[in-house]
Amino acid sequence: MNDGTVLVNQNLLVPVILLGLVLWAVFIWKEWSQRKENRFWVKLVVAFLAIASLAMIALKPGTWQESTSGKGIVLTDGYRPAQLDSLRSIYKRIQIEEYTKGTPLSILKDVDSLFLLGHGLAPFDFWQVKNESVAFLGGEEVSGWMDISYKTEISLGEVLSVNAKYYQPKEGHWAILTDNGDNPLDSLLFEKGQEQVLQFNAKPKADGQFVYHLLEKNNKGNIVSDELLPIQVLEGERLKVLIVNTFPTFETKYLKNFLAEKGHEVLARTQLTKGKYKFEYFNGASNPIYGFTKANLELYDLLVIDTDSYTSLGRSSKNAMQEAVKNNGLGIFIQPNESLFRLAENESPLQFNRDFITETSLGESGQTLQKYPYSFEQDVRVQEILVDSLVVAAYIPVEKGKMGTTVLQNTYQLVLDGSDRLYASIWSQILNTIVREQDRVVEWKAVTQIPRSDQPFEFELRTSLNNLEVKTDGGANIPLLQDGLVSSKWTGIVYPRTTGWSKLEVSNDSTPQFTYYVFDEDQRESVTRSGTLEANLREFGTQNNFSTSVSTSKKTLKPISPFWFYALLLLCLGWLWLEPKLFKQAF
Repeated sequence: MNDGTVLVNQNLLVPVILLGLVLWAVFIWKEWSQRKENRFWVKLVVAFLAIASLAMIALKPGTWQESTSGKGIVLTDGYRPAQLDSLRSIYKRIQIEEYTKGTPLSILKDVDSLFLLGHGLAPFDFWQVKNESVAFLGGEEVSGWMDISYKTEISLGEVLSVNAKYYQPKEGHWAILTDNGDNPLDSLLFEKGQEQVLQFNAKPKADGQFVYHLLEKNNKGNIVSDELLPIQVLEGERLKVLIVNTFPTFETKYLKNFLAEKGHEVLARTQLTKGKYKFEYFNGASNPIYGFTKANLELYDLLVIDTDSYTSLGRSSKNAMQEAVKNNGLGIFIQPNESLFRLAENESPLQFNRDFITETSLGESGQTLQKYPYSFEQDVRVQEILVDSLVVAAYIPVEKGKMGTTVLQNTYQLVLDGSDRLYASIWSQILNTIVREQDRVVEWKAVTQIPRSDQPFEFELRTSLNNLEVKTDGGANIPLLQDGLVSSKWTGIVYPRTTGWSKLEVSNDSTPQFTYYVFDEDQRESVTRSGTLEANLREFGTQNNFSTSVSTSKKTLKPISPFWFYALLLLCLGWLWLEPKLFKQAF
């Protein structure tokens, strides 16, 4: 199969044509005296064919033809020897190469299609086979920890929640979460089954950089595996919270105590009678507030207001509140009651649908929570707030700020039932989502999930700074690539040299550095293998029958053999030399 004829020496086409025409013209001039004879026209055609042959020899015409250089096998970690033996029995003398991360595959020079065995290539090496045909056959099943996810950066007082998935657990083994001093914080018993999902919770008691451990122990107490969990516990920003209630409630009482215990500055105002209020001050709060103004709301990060107070606000207070949300980013949380769910669209930031469900369960123990018989109406502006995959609240962005509420009620009952941790988790998630966002000059994000030494670690940052320079903790500058559509978005790649904590910093900025943890090669092995396998399945798909190739053949330009042109040239020249002699003998 070919795609037509192509000239190899295409650049010589014009000079060759001109020279050929000149030669033909000289031949015609030489034989012009014989123009009245038939032999003149025969010689003219033969001369043309001779010159055309010379031109083809110089231009080298060729055709694109399918090339089948052969097949090859690339072996990666976790390949099955039996699968390799089957391939070798089918394809005799097939080339084989073992893959090493970051090393170019030499086999690509000699083959046109690859069988990829094992868990696959590292994602940063996909570029090597971008234009190749690959049949990914997979490898041995991955057992152990398949996924470990948690927030690597939390505030002091916040609950650390570690979600993990284990494939092929051994019944009777234990999974134990320990702190950096090997003190057990939470533990779960493995159950018999194909796969088990586990959740561990702990509350760090100090700020700083720590390396927790997720241990697997057998029934004799011996450590089977040890997964490192690097975590940064920040001291946390001290927020200023204003709570406004028409009358005292247990819900507000426990909420303000929760906020005060976390060290936030809280001012709680409760109306006693018309025009008379009770003020409570926590952690340095002062200055009572009677009506909302632009000046006094600017001092706060979060306003917690009950429905009755919200609906009874005067015009000036409502205008000041709306301005604080739009222009200053104030977060507003409306404590619900039955009347909130019946407010008109122009009176409430959120709309609801009645679902007649008054209870829901949350947490590992399936703790029952009371709720209002409503759910949030779906809208493109509505942003749901989830706890354990359950929608507990929602908010809508209002320019720089947010306004939200919840459908839960009487959450203080969790504290009375001894579920303080679940109570803290719910309210931390709700309020941290709605509170005023702190202005950050630089926002960092790790693209590579498991950094390793001498392997590419990709990161992303967003900033409005000009003349941006990012340096490693060793002082080396890192080249950055600016996004073509979002000018404030930059990406970079660094190759960490040592394991442990590393950092990046913007040289012309005083904001906190970006800190990340570099794992050793033998850490997070099963998680890495699982991630690599999934990435290769997404990239190459799966090919169960390895006896045939899924490749498409390459096409190469093959010149037409010049033998035929030389043969035609010799015949034509021979005729032109012999023709005058034959003509003389005839006459």
